[in-house]
Amino acid sequence: MENRNKKDGNDVFKIRFEEDLPEHKAQVDLDDLDRDILQMLLRDMFFPYSDLAEKWGVTGATIRNRIKRLKALGVMDGILVMNPYKIGYTTFAIIGIRLEAEADYSEVASALLSIAGVTNIIMVTGRYDFFVHYVCRNTEEYRRFLTDELRKIPGISAHESYVGLELYERKFEVGVIG
Repeated sequence: MENRNKKDGNDVFKIRFEEDLPEHKAQVDLDDLDRDILQMLLRDMFFPYSDLAEKWGVTGATIRNRIKRLKALGVMDGILVMNPYKIGYTTFAIIGIRLEAEADYSEVASALLSIAGVTNIIMVTGRYDFFVHYVCRNTEEYRRFLTDELRKIPGISAHESYVGLELYERKFEVGVIG
């Protein structure tokens, strides 16, 4: 759906995506304090709220409430990222999954996410419909995942595994915050 607007005397066509997005994809308005809080959390999830409160001339409660608001809006969630090697999970894979033409993407994604060891799913374009990240203790556990769980999910037509040889440090930084 297009929306014709006047801007500086020129016609501008703006495609209206925002109102059609599901809630978890809709952009949230952030101010400078919100952005600063997110930057601090990226550096140190346990930073002292008083440090940032002093910088901005607000109370620690204000920072705490902003963080609660950002969580409630779905902007962020506090998660713990562990080194799988240290806790005995030495086998990991990226699995390309093709779906049957009539498959319900959401149902297949839900079924996959319900399996222990599936850490995330990415819908992609190209040869596959999904890339699934999976981690487990050993190759026998991985074999059981493939034969007892993955192959039994309705809607999956094919899959191809890329077993990891080495996992390097995971780090996630969002460039648009700054």
